Amino acid sequence: MTSDDLLHRLQTLEDREAIREVLHRYARGADRCDLELFKSCYWPDAVDCHWFFNGNAHAFADYVISLLAELRTSQHSITNPIIELDGDRAFAECQWYVLHRMELGDGSGRLLDQQLEGRYVDVFERRDGEWRILRRQTVTEAGREFVVEDLNAGIPDDLPIAGRRAPRDIVYAGMDILGMEVIAIDGMDLWEMARARHR
Repeated sequence: MTSDDLLHRLQTLEDREAIREVLHRYARGADRCDLELFKSCYWPDAVDCHWFFNGNAHAFADYVISLLAELRTSQHSITNPIIELDGDRAFAECQWYVLHRMELGDGSGRLLDQQLEGRYVDVFERRDGEWRILRRQTVTEAGREFVVEDLNAGIPDDLPIAGRRAPRDIVYAGMDILGMEVIAIDGMDLWEMARARHR
């Protein structure tokens, strides 16, 4: 194997990892409602076809981040990326799963969990060494909804157990979590607590 072969293999690995980083950054931007992070995944002239919004991707970002901010939480998981490189463009398919948790709005304190699954089919483009999405087509495969009790009710606000929006979520503390106070809790019988909620 020649040094040129090795350099080509290294560039291929770096390109694929950069594209995976964009996919994961997209999920963080969505779930933390971090508009600038979310927009950083798309070129300004990119197009996103999400079925409930089809058009310019930055306009989609402005729309969808404000929509997600209305929810209690959301959780996007992105898996199984298959990436085909073609010079400064790449074709990628990945699977996604999202949980939207929202207030039911009937005064009961119950929540509606909406679970959706599908795929993102993307064309990425590299400009000045940076990969971003140029065109995204969302494909929806399945969905379901459940009414649930709020399991975080009663948990003190100073515990970082619940996901929060930017910049209050613990992920924005980064390495500073090393200096955070640990609030000692010796353990609980989680399974008995779960059973008790349904007796």
